[in-house]
Amino acid sequence: GESYQDLVARLEPVIMELERQTNVLVICHQAVMRCLLAYFLDKNSDDLPYLKVPLHTVMKLTPMAYGCKVESFYLNIEAVNTHRERPKNTDPERKTEDALETVPEHF
Repeated sequence: GESYQDLVARLEPVIMELERQTNVLVICHQAVMRCLLAYFLDKNSDDLPYLKVPLHTVMKLTPMAYGCKVESFYLNIEAVNTHRERPKNTDPERKTEDALETVPEHF
């Protein structure tokens, strides 16, 4: 699959174009939205996979002096929660139990 690093590189020209626009509607998958949020909210790349992006939610980003204001509008559509909290141990050499620590129950 595509890593977040690959996705960020692929989204770079899109992000540059978004910077030039005034009002834009972006409909995307959660991974793409995490990348956009990380960029516009100046988040660390280590935090990117763990940014909370709920399914079936409209997220409005309004540019502010330092960053963006984020407003979320949840659409009441039944779905599982796919958010994964950041595990305590993120070392690539960690034990399987540590890696699975924060996997949502429905998986």
